[in-house]
Amino acid sequence: MFAKATYTELVNQFQAAGLSFSTNWDEAPSATLLLMRHDVDFSIPRAHEMAAQEASLGVAATYFFMLTSNMYNLLSAESRRLAHEIKEMGHKISLHFDPTVYDSLEPFAEERQIFETAFGVKLDMVSIHRPGSFLENNNADLLGIKQTYQDRYFKDMKYLSDSGGRDIMPTIKEYLSDPNRQGLHLLIHPIWWGSVSENPTETLDRWKKEHTVFLTSEMRLNCKTYQG
Repeated sequence: MFAKATYTELVNQFQAAGLSFSTNWDEAPSATLLLMRHDVDFSIPRAHEMAAQEASLGVAATYFFMLTSNMYNLLSAESRRLAHEIKEMGHKISLHFDPTVYDSLEPFAEERQIFETAFGVKLDMVSIHRPGSFLENNNADLLGIKQTYQDRYFKDMKYLSDSGGRDIMPTIKEYLSDPNRQGLHLLIHPIWWGSVSENPTETLDRWKKEHTVFLTSEMRLNCKTYQG
């Protein structure tokens, strides 16, 4: 929905307001702390574009990737390459865990091991996808690992999200003008910030078309008899 230039504007506003981008989720909340979080729900290439944009602006964010997504395969050669490059740009990468695909939280241990092995990291923060009932006990951790809906990040800081393609610019403007503001925990989904469109449906339809082109190319590469 929003242009890349708009995102650059946003980052510049935060810097001008004295906010400090951090990927250290253990840092004590303060009025200048900004924890920029990106949940990658649809597109790793879009996340990679945003990571490069942030790196060019001299800021770092935390990127959370899913192992159970039906939209992408994080363990494919290309996805792993892009995720590693995001890490090499100076960003933090971690796991976006979806508890709704399991009957219990026990499989988290397996996902944690897979992610840490694949990307050579030690998880210390996890983002919950579709938290739902998980918020009934939002201060719970996952095998001793913190998660983004704990009070420290969800109540002791100002939490803002562009979920569903919501236009958060007016809310951010209001936040920045508050002389008594808290630190900021901001969730930005890369899918909404790649191109200008009228609404979230148009954005996703455009991404679907681009993804179809990619899939067609992959089918041709992997099957010589494919005629499409």
